[in-house]
Amino acid sequence: MESIPVHPLPGDAHPTGHGWWRRPDGRVIVLSAVLALAAVGVQCIWLRDGFPALTRDGLAVGLLTAAFALCERFLVVFPVRRGSHSISLSEIPLVLGLIAVPPEHLALARVLGGALGLVLLRRQSGSKLGFNLSLYAVEASVASLAFAVVAGPAGQLGPRGWLGAFIATLLANVLSIVLVTAAIALHDDAGAWRALLRSDLRRDPQLLMVAVTTSLALVTGLVVHADTRAGVLLGVLALAAYAAFRRYAQQTQGHAQVEALYHFTKALDGFLDQAEVTRIVLAGVRDLVRAESAELIVCVREDASVLRVQMYGQDQVRTGHAPLPRVGWWLPAQAGTPVLRPAGTAQLPDGSFVDGMAVPLAIGHATWAVLLVSGSLPDIPTFDGQHLRLLQALANHAGVALTNVHLVDRLRHIGLHDPVTDLPNRRQFQLDIEAALAEPAGTAAVFLLDLDRFQEVNDALGHDTGDGLLGEIGDRVRAHVAGRGSVARLGGDEFAVLLPGISLREAAVDAADLLRQVVEQPVPVSGLALTTQASVGVALAPAHGKDANRLLQRADVAMYAAKRDRSGVRVYRPEDDQNSHRRLALIADLRDAVHRGALRVAYQPQVDPGTGRVLGAEALSRWPHPSGPVPPDRFIPLAERCGLIRALTLNVLESALLACQGWRASGYELAVAVNLSPHSFDDAALTDQVATLLAKTGVPAGALTLEITENGVMDNPAQSAATLHALRALGVTLSIDDFGTGHSSLGRLADLPIQEIKIDKSFVRGLTHDRGRRAVTGTAIQLAHTLDLTVVAEGVEDISEYEYLRDHGCDRVQGYYTCRPLPPEQLIIWLRNMS
Repeated sequence: MESIPVHPLPGDAHPTGHGWWRRPDGRVIVLSAVLALAAVGVQCIWLRDGFPALTRDGLAVGLLTAAFALCERFLVVFPVRRGSHSISLSEIPLVLGLIAVPPEHLALARVLGGALGLVLLRRQSGSKLGFNLSLYAVEASVASLAFAVVAGPAGQLGPRGWLGAFIATLLANVLSIVLVTAAIALHDDAGAWRALLRSDLRRDPQLLMVAVTTSLALVTGLVVHADTRAGVLLGVLALAAYAAFRRYAQQTQGHAQVEALYHFTKALDGFLDQAEVTRIVLAGVRDLVRAESAELIVCVREDASVLRVQMYGQDQVRTGHAPLPRVGWWLPAQAGTPVLRPAGTAQLPDGSFVDGMAVPLAIGHATWAVLLVSGSLPDIPTFDGQHLRLLQALANHAGVALTNVHLVDRLRHIGLHDPVTDLPNRRQFQLDIEAALAEPAGTAAVFLLDLDRFQEVNDALGHDTGDGLLGEIGDRVRAHVAGRGSVARLGGDEFAVLLPGISLREAAVDAADLLRQVVEQPVPVSGLALTTQASVGVALAPAHGKDANRLLQRADVAMYAAKRDRSGVRVYRPEDDQNSHRRLALIADLRDAVHRGALRVAYQPQVDPGTGRVLGAEALSRWPHPSGPVPPDRFIPLAERCGLIRALTLNVLESALLACQGWRASGYELAVAVNLSPHSFDDAALTDQVATLLAKTGVPAGALTLEITENGVMDNPAQSAATLHALRALGVTLSIDDFGTGHSSLGRLADLPIQEIKIDKSFVRGLTHDRGRRAVTGTAIQLAHTLDLTVVAEGVEDISEYEYLRDHGCDRVQGYYTCRPLPPEQLIIWLRNMS
């Protein structure tokens, strides 16, 4: 296998390059040395008069040594995060040794017997062997000291001796639990201390077994004192106790594994960024399958390289890019075949061999990934089929979580970027302005750039050429501004530039002139060299405004003044701002139109793409102003700002329900959808008003869909959730409108009582030739169906988009391809013609 360069993340400690005592094994060796010195110190208490001869106790010491060694064969292992606690029958020879031999001989038998059992039966070596022997020495020494203090020089088989034996063994085992936890924490899991503190030692199975085995040893000591043949009974009872505790351990570990899997999936729920999800996945996989390291290998199909993210040691993470290896034990998993490699056969990048497993992991449509683990922890012999099945289950959960994060990131990117140029859109640009104004200096220049006669390019050469021109200009401006500010496309042929740190008029004018020169260079598009001219409006902070909306509005005013005067560049002047008067007049007209009911409602049909059947229609507000129609994206924000949105919403809702009543009376069992403004959630009477209108019109609650935006819900989640639950209790359908363009998460949306999502038209337009939009749309449909949600796609304008959505399971579509918005009476005629 080719060597893969792996680089530590910032802040991660790599085990190489330090003193040996700072490495995991080195830290454990230091702890072992401290324990050994402590044991020697305790033994010095007994050795004041010299080491007693083994002549009298030789047989007893030999039997105890053999018993301690044999106990290493009968272990019950309880995993604890990255390590494990082992329960054995060693308390039986320990208690018998406390009664029968001097403390020095007991310590000798414990260490010699432990060494024989660990080496011959458990194949231990190195730092782990050294730690366990030091631990055994400390246990024997502390137990002897406690027993001597409590039992006294006489009465070792009397009540004081019984109490002393219990205190000695319990103290030794509590000390063992603490010291094993310390070794685990020093080696590779600092969280072991938290797990110990959260545990209830009173219910610890190790202490329960200590109580049982100590009782057996005391009873045996009493019986053997009367009849040595009774020792055989000890072996029978000890094996029975071992079998019972082993069965208990298996059941406990099964329950613990189910609970850990539940916590693993729960931790992946809700909104998390990609790095955090990856860390949770790798940490959970390491703990659940008992592996030294876990690794995620990801490759985008267009790229010949892989990204490798590995977790090892004390939850340290390192990441690196490398060419896709041609050979590797895990490569079959890339093609979809799980891999299980026994101990000593899986080769790591550093050339060492361990055991390993690798399984495929699905992340979206354009990416393959592999989840692999290597190096089974010492408490399991090696990975087996059960571990592989568990890893596959974890990979399934991880794939869903990583897909959700990938989708959310993609949706958020598209929601904050222009689909033609991939530049930030207005929403992102406003965030950039606010961030610049929050800096200590608080100075910035905002430039609004509009291409002159761009419509002529679209009319003469088509929209594809126009889009190509916009993309080329966007790339030029982005390259020109790179590292100094932000660039955005606000819509149509308007671009915006933010340059922080500019406060002087002369510097802003010079920067605007340079922008015009960049834009007005010939642009090669579709074999043509196109030239454009631009008008640039400039607003300065803080002179012309201290917030993003005010600066953009005043840059817009200056840009139109530059276009009108053909001056090319214009810095904002108060005398240019005639829009405020027009806006005030428009608000007055809107208020009058709402109160008179002069606004109209048009209806755009929603069609089942599979059958062509008309299922309902969306109600869309229209304002036939005397001076010409005012588009909704202009008058609805005005209504929200001047407090008219609630009255406007109720007017539309009532008109929509009356229209739905008329369709149903004509024999068309259609539903109607109405948009709710985010401000509607502040109205405590909204639910009662909806119920009243449903009763008044006689329209079934299930025939009404209320559409809400993601940002509208997330601005006040608690209030929104309460209102949505109340509306859902009426029986109406709730839909998330413009899905993917807001700031919500799939995990939070799943907690809301919604039944439908509506994919925003920015994802639908051109999806047949844009793989990114196809991936996002397809994944959104799959995830929605997984949550039992209906999917509606808006903005369908040609047959290719219609057929793609039909073939990929979209439930409803609407757009110009099926029908433009129609007045209610014309919709009836259209329906008759359709039938």
